[in-house]
Amino acid sequence: MNNIKYLTMLTIIFCTIVTPSLVRANDVETIVVTGSRIDWYDSPAVTLVKPADYLVQQVKLLNDSRDQSLREKELTNTVKDILRSANKSKLIELGVGKDIVYPITLDDLQLDFEEGERTDTSVVNLYIKTPINNKSQVEKLVTRINDFITTISVSGRTEVEKNGELVLSIVNPEKYRQELLAAIAKDINSTINIFGDNYKVDISGLSQSLMWERASVSELRLYLEYDFTLIAK
Repeated sequence: MNNIKYLTMLTIIFCTIVTPSLVRANDVETIVVTGSRIDWYDSPAVTLVKPADYLVQQVKLLNDSRDQSLREKELTNTVKDILRSANKSKLIELGVGKDIVYPITLDDLQLDFEEGERTDTSVVNLYIKTPINNKSQVEKLVTRINDFITTISVSGRTEVEKNGELVLSIVNPEKYRQELLAAIAKDINSTINIFGDNYKVDISGLSQSLMWERASVSELRLYLEYDFTLIAK
């Protein structure tokens, strides 16, 4: 019996594994990928590298007007102005949330008002997103987001701050499951052919949810932590 597991060195600077939580009804789920590290030997042999769906910058809207209702009104008006600008751009979208981003629109404006670090301060966190495709030039996407942020018009005592680095998001990563499974099957069949008909294979780990890590400034590496064992017949 031989235990076969391929180890592939990953030349990655940033990566993460994020666990999805429940999404609001009728919303498309978007997972934010932030900058963590994994060890190269943790990755399986077969992975898929795909463009992320969005390049994302989180911004923090702060307001320190004395009255809470006024703070929330001015923050809401600022978000509405941002949405109007995004609608004109057609290349910028807005979202709210934490590990999962929920799209917001003028017709469906659900904001979470948080307490700021200072007394009598309210905060709204937004995601400013722009879509990525295979032909996207990342430098232009970064410029697009930064330029959009600099043109934000605020209401009252609202201030705008960038919150963290640019990150990636992916919508419904499970859409790549069949393609990934086909690639894994091809790799396993190739191994069986090398060792011959005297072996059969036992595979584990294929039923788990897809995982992903940041492979480049605009791409994700998707994978399953599968393993297989060749067993003599």
